[in-house]
Formats: sequence, C-alpha cells, structure tokens
Amino acid sequence: MQPTVQRGARRPASLVDSQLQHFENVVEYLTRGDASGGLYPLDHEYWEKRIRALEETYELIASQRHRLTRLLDRLASEAQMAQMARNALKPRTAA
Repeated sequence: MQPTVQRGARRPASLVDSQLQHFENVVEYLTRGDASGGLYPLDHEYWEKRIRALEETYELIASQRHRLTRLLDRLASEAQMAQMARNALKPRTAA
C-alpha cells in the first residue's frame, strides 16, 4: 500500500524507481527495430505524458531526473524519426 499524498505534496523518490524501470523497458522494447515488426507503434504523446507525470508527482533525486531526461530525449528522437519515415512515404505532388 502506497502512502497517501497530501494535496500539493510530492511522493518520495524511493517509490519511483520501479515506474522509471517500467518506462525504460517499454520504450526500449517498442523502439527496437526488430521488437514488434511495427505491430505496436509507439504512442509518443501518451508515454511523454506518463513520464512527465512522474516529474510532477515525485520528489526526484538527480539520478532519477537524469533517467527521466534520457527517456524524454529518446521519445523525442523516436518521434522525429517516425515523422521523417511518414513524410518519406507520402506521395509527392507536382508543383
């Protein structure tokens, strides 16, 4: 059972490591080229919201902030690559 959070208070950093590990595992799995053959596209916005919620909910220590930043950077990079791939697949129109 997790402790109750008072309004405006953040949860202790000791409770966030398992969630960070989960996010790292999910992002790693879904961004690996051979992981799913494209069956499960990464919903960048969804995962970014979930990761940013940790930042707002927990009193993070420096190493946890670093992990969070790496996750957000990886998501941004993957989103950019996905956009480039979509653009490359679009038919070009004659000007």
